Amino acid sequence: MAGNRKALREGVKSELETLSKHRPHKATKVSRSSLKAAKKDYKLQKDNYKALKLESLEQSKKDSLSPKEKKELDEKLAKSKEALLKSKNHRKVVAKAHKKTLKKDPKTLRNKSKQLQVSSAKRSIRQQIKKSLSEDDTLAEAVDQYNKVKDLKFKSDIAISLGKTSARASFNTIKGVNNIASRFSNFSKGRGFTKTPSDMTARAKMAKRTRNFRNRITAAKKVKQSQQGLSMARQVLAGKMKITKALTVIFGNPYTWIIFGIVLIFFVISSALTSASSIPIKQDEFQLTDSWSYLTKLDADNSDSSNSFFTPLDDVMYYMNDQFDDYDMKDFVTVGNNSAAQPNQTYEQYLTGLWSAMNGASPDYKLTSMNALEKDKSSKYYLSDDNYSDMKEREDEVGYSSLDGQLEFPYKTDNLVITRRYGYEKDNDKVKLHSSIGVSNVVGQELFAPMGGIVNSITVDDTLTISEYQDARITITGVNTGRFQGGEKIEAGTLLGNASKSGISISYEKYNDDTKKWVSVNPAFYFPKVTYTQFTSLSSDSFDPGKSVTERATAVYNFLTKLGYKKEGISAILGCWSEESEINPKRAEGDYLSPPVGASGNSWDDISWLNMGDNEIYHGQFPNIVHRGLGLGQWTDTADGSTRHTMLLDYAKAKSKKWYDLNLQLDFMVNGDTAGNQTMFKNTASNAVSSSIPELTNYFLTYWEGNPGNKLQQRVQAAQNWFTYFSNNNGSDADMSASSKELFEKYKDKIIPLPSNKETQEGQGWPGNGYEPGNCTWYVYNRQAQIGHNIDGYMGNGGQWGYNYSKTPGATIDSKPQVGDAVSFSPGVAGSSSQYGHVAQVEVVNPDGTFLVSEMNTLGLYSMGYRMFQPGAGMTFVHFK
Repeated sequence: MAGNRKALREGVKSELETLSKHRPHKATKVSRSSLKAAKKDYKLQKDNYKALKLESLEQSKKDSLSPKEKKELDEKLAKSKEALLKSKNHRKVVAKAHKKTLKKDPKTLRNKSKQLQVSSAKRSIRQQIKKSLSEDDTLAEAVDQYNKVKDLKFKSDIAISLGKTSARASFNTIKGVNNIASRFSNFSKGRGFTKTPSDMTARAKMAKRTRNFRNRITAAKKVKQSQQGLSMARQVLAGKMKITKALTVIFGNPYTWIIFGIVLIFFVISSALTSASSIPIKQDEFQLTDSWSYLTKLDADNSDSSNSFFTPLDDVMYYMNDQFDDYDMKDFVTVGNNSAAQPNQTYEQYLTGLWSAMNGASPDYKLTSMNALEKDKSSKYYLSDDNYSDMKEREDEVGYSSLDGQLEFPYKTDNLVITRRYGYEKDNDKVKLHSSIGVSNVVGQELFAPMGGIVNSITVDDTLTISEYQDARITITGVNTGRFQGGEKIEAGTLLGNASKSGISISYEKYNDDTKKWVSVNPAFYFPKVTYTQFTSLSSDSFDPGKSVTERATAVYNFLTKLGYKKEGISAILGCWSEESEINPKRAEGDYLSPPVGASGNSWDDISWLNMGDNEIYHGQFPNIVHRGLGLGQWTDTADGSTRHTMLLDYAKAKSKKWYDLNLQLDFMVNGDTAGNQTMFKNTASNAVSSSIPELTNYFLTYWEGNPGNKLQQRVQAAQNWFTYFSNNNGSDADMSASSKELFEKYKDKIIPLPSNKETQEGQGWPGNGYEPGNCTWYVYNRQAQIGHNIDGYMGNGGQWGYNYSKTPGATIDSKPQVGDAVSFSPGVAGSSSQYGHVAQVEVVNPDGTFLVSEMNTLGLYSMGYRMFQPGAGMTFVHFK
């Protein structure tokens, strides 16, 4: 019993805490609604329990149930009883909370009666006192003065009330006139005899500007403390005047209170406005998300099978807010000092022009960064050196942090890696909004709540939603939700569970007070730091690393493929090393500097030179570096305990080889490095953690190199380039040294029939082919038709065939290849587009399980090629009849 009473008290306390967020009368309404819902739920549970109990009695009388059925019915009855008791307790909690809320509500009849009684008693006492005082000649004059003041107050109240009534009548009259004028104006413009929509009126626009102004004032407080006072306040803060003296002056004269107050308010607002200008983001979160989404739509509209656009948008957001403050996409651009702004131009049109300035125009796209446009004096988007440095300083110091509802990282990191951004994407020639972000993580990794709130009811096993009352809610997909049932109150940083897959999805919604609706916003704005792995890829991009780098990369590739490692993982490693050491084993940190810190002829074997650290190279900027980084992976001895620099030198000595020998370093990574680093290296090289090149690159950078987020986009780009290079020049896992041409020559007698011009040439193709000519999908449709398979002409991008296969009657999928299958590669797998994926035709299956594919558009439209693969993650084999 004591335990039940304690639980009841805690439940009431929790309910009252929730209600305390509202004003007393609003809290009464909310608690009344909760009580009605609780009573309704209790009645429902009670009726359900009675029905089950009656069914149980009837079945027991018949004695026709098997022991198993009886047990199931008993369990069902027990669960129903438990739900009934839970509902009953909840009803008690809500009822008690409602009762307490009623007591605090001054607008209830009971409380009004009490207030009336108290007011009546006070009035009676005052009258008695006044009567007694009036009988005294000395005090009668004071009573008379009191009555005059009360009379003056009464008349003032009447005047104020009359003024309010007159103002209200005038307002309604003006509103009616404006209403009629608005209808006639719209009618004359061909819009019909209708009112201007409420959200487009001058009043609504002014209200929005006022709200944004308030938001900027509030946000400014986070950036800079408002200065206070004018002459007197400054003197007090500077210590030139004692606070007691200032207070004496102020309170000694009532007029000083008013003057000082007005001056102080003016000063605080002026200070807030000054500091508000130091905030890089002036738009509210809905305006900002609209701007972001519009630019992603431009990316998607211009993307095709050869070109994928992922314009870096953060720099654009900062630039636009710096130049135009809290702009709306449909509004006309403010024409001022910005030379790119044109009269009668909307912000959508302005951003379209800016997108073209950054990406060029079809077919000769040319990429330019926002920073380059801002610093180029011939650019329409040029900023002076002072303006540019000021804007960048605000970006670095504040970023998006002035937006309300900041989030914590969902796992332990200092940089959230986003593999799929918020915004529009092209899906099978249709542009759709993707209203969440994809985040890179490892299966089984612990995930934590990015914000506090109430856990919503769990409807899907791997999806969890956390809500803050009428403010924000966040949804995470890809987390084991077994720790929650729904209704739990949690704090930010609470353990949610473990990741159920490699890559979680996060969506974030905010409540819009204007529209009274929940609106999706870009979650990336609210995390402390993010890095994107999606980047623009153009068909015109060239990759020429140079002969010496290519030879070293090929040596690494051949060494690791002989050990059975995968092309995706090897490419990810090479992508990281491209940034670290240019894939050069004979590299040492700072070797490019002038001797003696930089390299000279004998430096590479000089132990004292090799052991230089932070003091010699960076003059104290990086105190964690004890001995400089060496070799392919820049192995370093650090102050926090890493000794991989020394381990490499000792390993070379034990093997009687130079530390800068390429094969020695590769052998060291597989057999001589620390156990943990060996495991992480092998996890990457073998595709154990993923088959996606961006995810493998991020994993290697984060765990093997221990430098999360550092130049991640450049590393992923390099990894993709290496994968494409080895796919078209060095064959694959089964024929490591065979090029596409060599594979065709070797296997052409087994490819029956050989593809003809009808399947491969521009202007050719089979009837019913709805795919974009020259693409991988177009070729596979033709090839399937050639071998007698009638397949659906609209199964989406190459990466979508693995789940759209059912559009073709009789089609099945498998994890093992058969000759004649189509193999669908998920986005990012086998070097495919991170947005569209890829599809190819299985031509030959070898006894060892490897398979040969013919394919199109790996190097451009209508380009044919052959590759050899081993079955792996991210590959789905579609078998057509």
